Amino acid sequence: MTESVPRRPLSRALRQAGLALLWVAGLGGLVLFAMLLVSVEVCSEAARRDRAAIDLSAIQGALLIHQEQHRRLPTEAEGLKLLVEHQALQALPMDPWQNAYEYTVRDGQVLLRSLGADGDLGGEGSDADIELSFPVETLRDGGPTP
Repeated sequence: MTESVPRRPLSRALRQAGLALLWVAGLGGLVLFAMLLVSVEVCSEAARRDRAAIDLSAIQGALLIHQEQHRRLPTEAEGLKLLVEHQALQALPMDPWQNAYEYTVRDGQVLLRSLGADGDLGGEGSDADIELSFPVETLRDGGPTP
């Protein structure tokens, strides 16, 4: 003798399977949305660092134009604003985190720097400084020149 196993109606089984599928699809959608948000933030941080590097290159070019026209680079006291006053730059850009770029001349080197996301010296990851330096010579009249 065989005992028969009670069976659920097919429509009830399909309904339960459909609900389980919707639940899994919804959960998967939430996971994908979270992954998208994380990837957008990572890409946006990389884009900010790239923009800072491009800005530093543009400032370097403006410094070289200024040096060619005026036979010297701005002193640290004059700062980068002199590039705007002498029309080597239209406007002085802020870094992607809305901080001013730093300009220093030390030991025969010009150093241009963004302090990164934290706005403080040093750091790691998105907080790391972005720097561009190039050598200069000092003229007899005291102004640095490349």
